[in-house]
Amino acid sequence: MATGLYLVGIGGRGGSGKSSLARRFVGAQGVGTDEFWDGGDFELTRLRREVVDPLLRGEEARYHGFDWTAQRPFGDERVVRPAGVVVVEGVCALHRSLRDAYDLRIWVEAPRDVRLARGVARDGEESRSTWEEVWIPNEDRYVGRDDPISAAHLIVDGGGLP
Repeated sequence: MATGLYLVGIGGRGGSGKSSLARRFVGAQGVGTDEFWDGGDFELTRLRREVVDPLLRGEEARYHGFDWTAQRPFGDERVVRPAGVVVVEGVCALHRSLRDAYDLRIWVEAPRDVRLARGVARDGEESRSTWEEVWIPNEDRYVGRDDPISAAHLIVDGGGLP
């Protein structure tokens, strides 16, 4: 690991409070796994190759995130320095292909109804069926298959996070 770098992974289901918790790491650089969406799935191998591995080698990480407004991959280039605290947060941040890289692994848990309400509040009422029929079932399958919760050093109750 690069000297002077502290890598934190924050995982949790959608709407659990991951982003709110990540913002509490004052002065930290942040990378969202949502930036590695390709329109159909998360490109975790690209996240590892373009961000995690360079940082661990003490090099700057450079990547292009998904542009959620335009709904297209490869928006603006982002640069992450290999120094200080870097937080990688997102549903699949504690995926088994990434978790060995972190100095600290945090899982944020919140009840389904809270997560759904937050997701619909953020994405609009028209997103409710997508949350209920796509996102939540996909996340539940991921958690069942990959077991990110047992890999966490710390489990945080996200129900009270804004």
